[in-house]
Amino acid sequence: MKALPFLLALPLAAQAPLGHWTLASAPDVPAVIEAATAPMNFVTRPIARSRLKKTNPVYQAIRLERTPGEFVITYDVRAPQRMPANGAAVPWKREDGDEFLISARADKDDLVQRYKAEDGERTNVFHLDPATHAMTVTVTVTSAKLPKPVVYALTYKAAP
Repeated sequence: MKALPFLLALPLAAQAPLGHWTLASAPDVPAVIEAATAPMNFVTRPIARSRLKKTNPVYQAIRLERTPGEFVITYDVRAPQRMPANGAAVPWKREDGDEFLISARADKDDLVQRYKAEDGERTNVFHLDPATHAMTVTVTVTSAKLPKPVVYALTYKAAP
């Protein structure tokens, strides 16, 4: 009977990567944005680059939590983002006043977060590598105004 609690704990450990994480490595995100917007015309390219750079900061710390009814994600020292665990989108206002619909849902071992705005969408997929214990956040930004999606990955390690 002593093995039963251990067996019951296994499915919980295989869920989305919860906990406190600190940045381990990141690509040159401005260079990724520059490459993705390079095919745009000279009028729209600087506008797109500016907006993408503003909305794609590299966070130094991320806290992922789950309560019985919601996911809570906190980036650096910003206010926590609270989203229903069932994946339903809720309104959210960023510190600068921009408004989005945000959602989060567990997808097998990953946590998938979405931001939806009038002109585009950002998806963050949080994945824990069981071999390295590192968390990868794959970011995908899409918009009808972009020639192709902006995609990059950030790596985080468990915070001490």
